[in-house]
Amino acid sequence: MVLDIQVKSPTAAKRVRTEFVGMDGTRCIILRYPDEGKWGNLKDAIYADNSMIVRFILEDETGEVIAFKSRILLVATKPTQLVFVTFPMAIQNQGLRSDKRTSTRTPVELSDGENGAPLFDALVLDISASGCRVGVKRSVQGGVKLTGKHLLLSIRPVKDNVYRLKGQVMNHKADEEYNYYGIKFEQGDEQINPLLSEILIDF
Repeated sequence: MVLDIQVKSPTAAKRVRTEFVGMDGTRCIILRYPDEGKWGNLKDAIYADNSMIVRFILEDETGEVIAFKSRILLVATKPTQLVFVTFPMAIQNQGLRSDKRTSTRTPVELSDGENGAPLFDALVLDISASGCRVGVKRSVQGGVKLTGKHLLLSIRPVKDNVYRLKGQVMNHKADEEYNYYGIKFEQGDEQINPLLSEILIDF
C-alpha cells in the first residue's frame, strides 16, 4: 500500500511517498524508509520523536482519504531501512467523491471502447453518476490488461434492458479470485441517470 507522509524539517514541511510494511498489533506501524534518491535527503525530517502525518486513499465503496498523526519511534538502517511509528489514537477521513456510490451486483459485458470487440463478462459492484467499480474473475480475464483502457460497458439491471456506457479504467486492485477496476464514465452520457434510477429501485 502506498502512503503519503508529511514530516517537519528545520526549514519546511516535506511530503513524500513510501510503502506500508506491517504493524505490531497496536504498538506500532512499520513503514519503508522513503527513497532519498527520489525525494532528497530526509535525515533532518525522519528521526526518532519527530511527528508525522500519514495519509492514504481507501479505494473501495467509500473512496476516502484516511489520515492520522503519529510519532516516529525508531529509524532502523539494518538489514533494511524501516521507520517505526506510533499506532494512531484517532483517524480522520474525508470523502473524495462528490456523489454517493450505490452498492450493487449487476451483470455487465465489457467490450473494447475503440473497436467494440467483446472482452468478458463482469459484475458492477458499485455505481454513481461519475463512475463505477467492476469485478472480473481472474480465471475469465486471463492476461488481458485493462488499466488505462477505454471500455464500452453493457449493463443489464434487468434481463431485457441494456444500458451502454463508455468509460476509462482509472485504477486496479486484486485479490486471489477477482480483479477490481475503477471506471470513470465519459461526461454527458444520457443513459447514466435512467440506469441509476433502475438500479436504485432494485436495491
